Amino acid sequence: MGILAPLMLLGGLAVSVPLVLHFFYKARHRPLPWAAMEFLRQSIEQTSRRLKFQEWILLALRCLALILLALALARFSFSTGARSGRGESVAAVFVFDTSYSMGAKDQDKNRLDRAKEAALSIIDSLPRNSSVQVYTCTDRTSQLPFTPTNLDQARNVVKGIELTSQSGDILPGLIEGDAALDRAEGTNKELYIFSDLQKNGWERQAAALKEKAKEIQKRATLIIVRCGNPERPVNNVLVSDIVFPGGIPHTNTRLPFTVLLKNTGKSPVLNVGVTLEVDGQLQTIDSGLAARIDPGQTIPVTLTGLLSKAGTSLLTAKIGEGSKDTLPGQPAVVNTPDDLPGDNRFDKLILVRDRVRVLLIDGNRDPRDPKDSAGHFIKNALVPVPEINRPDYFIKVTDVMPNEATPVLLNDADLCILTNVPSSDEDRNGIPGLSPAFLARLAKFVGEGHGLLIGAGEFTMPAGYNKNFKPLGLLPFELTVAETTKPETPFKPAPDTTESPSFLSRLRDEPYATVTADVDIWTYLGTNEANAATSGRVMLRLDNGKPILTAKSLGDGEVLFLHTSLDASWTNWPSKSGSYLSIVQMLLSHFTGRVPPGTNRIAGESFAWTPPEATRVVDLLRPNKTRTKLGKSVVAADGGKPAVTATDAFVAGVYQMGYEDESTLTGPRFAVNPDQREAYDLDSMTDDAVASAVGFKPILVSAGNEADSLVGTERDRRELTVYILMALFAIACLECGWAWHCGRAK
Repeated sequence: MGILAPLMLLGGLAVSVPLVLHFFYKARHRPLPWAAMEFLRQSIEQTSRRLKFQEWILLALRCLALILLALALARFSFSTGARSGRGESVAAVFVFDTSYSMGAKDQDKNRLDRAKEAALSIIDSLPRNSSVQVYTCTDRTSQLPFTPTNLDQARNVVKGIELTSQSGDILPGLIEGDAALDRAEGTNKELYIFSDLQKNGWERQAAALKEKAKEIQKRATLIIVRCGNPERPVNNVLVSDIVFPGGIPHTNTRLPFTVLLKNTGKSPVLNVGVTLEVDGQLQTIDSGLAARIDPGQTIPVTLTGLLSKAGTSLLTAKIGEGSKDTLPGQPAVVNTPDDLPGDNRFDKLILVRDRVRVLLIDGNRDPRDPKDSAGHFIKNALVPVPEINRPDYFIKVTDVMPNEATPVLLNDADLCILTNVPSSDEDRNGIPGLSPAFLARLAKFVGEGHGLLIGAGEFTMPAGYNKNFKPLGLLPFELTVAETTKPETPFKPAPDTTESPSFLSRLRDEPYATVTADVDIWTYLGTNEANAATSGRVMLRLDNGKPILTAKSLGDGEVLFLHTSLDASWTNWPSKSGSYLSIVQMLLSHFTGRVPPGTNRIAGESFAWTPPEATRVVDLLRPNKTRTKLGKSVVAADGGKPAVTATDAFVAGVYQMGYEDESTLTGPRFAVNPDQREAYDLDSMTDDAVASAVGFKPILVSAGNEADSLVGTERDRRELTVYILMALFAIACLECGWAWHCGRAK
């Protein structure tokens, strides 16, 4: 219970007036003997008790009327945490959910537009001298600056609120809203949450959200404005990814790309058209169409793209939205309307190469008979063309022995492969190994973003690798002794153990699963999984559960260790061309398809660039073609290289950095895509679910249904003044009637 005007309770002292008058009037009465009236004495004595009773009732009614008037002026409120009522100035805080599900269409408008309309009507209905603070909220909160008491500025700020491509989380909005209430002046405080009440944003940090909402309830009025229809399902198909499992991106080739479409709605969708662009050029060779996508289903659509130049290229997949995105004869319109357009586009930067340069270090090369060399099979798998065509093939292999491996060779390599290579000269007497200088450069080579593939063999000594490779981070796991079996009882790879998701996930599917499971392995190096190096993981296991392919991230690159041989000494894998060639191509595609770290980002993630000239000011070009100044390079807290960081890439699209004085920015690009967690469950919460989420029954109104009048009505309901005035009117009528009754002539 609150009191808006406690000083008005002093008006209750006015009840002393009728009491004083009553007793003063009684004190002035003096009996006057009169013989002529003696005969009336007995009659008066009989009626005196009745008259006194009537006077006391009349006095009580008049006193009660004065007390009720004082209570009405004091303005009692039902609200326990805020003093609120119609006509009293309000310190309002608006928190807008701007996650991209707020872009879902609800008839002719999207949810954010409805939220803004509701906010504007609430501002118009605020009492005089009110103030407003406005925040936007996704998984973080931003305040929109303006003078809180200037409601015209507040209206303009609300009109300019835009959607992001981030997922929602209401808790940061409640935290900032609570802090804003502390800064607001006055005692009549209201916190408004404008949201579509999507479950993801309210259940992400459920316990902390409920606790914070209860704290706010004690000191302010929490009003939740529903900006969507909970009974209307949202139909949505999104582009979840673009993959290219069938080849290596290189110049002057047409490469097949697979666009993955996912239905996150509740109804099947039909005839979903999709287009592919490469560096802004629409690829018109193929017609992409998904005939039907059931709820929760992901459908691949394959399109080819022409890669004409080396470097970073931008792939853009779009769900058809009209004739501008539609290929001839392609029905590129979703038959079931797509209510959420924010995820109908997906951008991905890939690295296109004119050449792929592989440094192959063969620990058992036989110049007399190359077929007996440890690197013979892997070299042919890397360059699977006739000898006459190899000079023109885009993959170039440099084949050297361990003692010929110098650090300078890595300067021109994209990938390094070690096959049956001793880690040092000490591993096997008389067998040359790798030099410490080369190993140091190899670790740096991988850390810079390149790949390293290691194949085992008789010269791969576990003790040597644990001693020389592990300290440099070049070993996924500590190695143990080799395990050997008889040829008639070989070990078999288990395709169903392939790490998923990964570039080897296809080994779980046919025909790869069958041909891989048919491989015989007689010897493999053991692994101490209990003593894992940082980020070491198992990519594939044998049928006995032991690892056969392990991996480890090192800096921006990766190391893969095959625990059997890449030749035919420990396995017949090279003879299983369907499996061997496929896996080698998958490995090569994985390694060469790596782009600089962070090039493909999710909305809200930061992107850092270390410019060559640290003293120059850096700009950021946004998808809407506006430029923002980021400033000069700053040294990170951990003492890393000076870098410039873009921290507010909240909207999907392609961004680019560059120096301020450049007319056309030449720095790195990075692609930002929506946080698709926002679209995986588009159901809105019911009123009961909202009450459960905040721990009490909040004021819940719907945008577009005269939210301002509903809020005003709620203010009236929270105030007792109307009820007290009604009681005062009733008492006044009763007092008048009773006074008339008492004053009638008898």
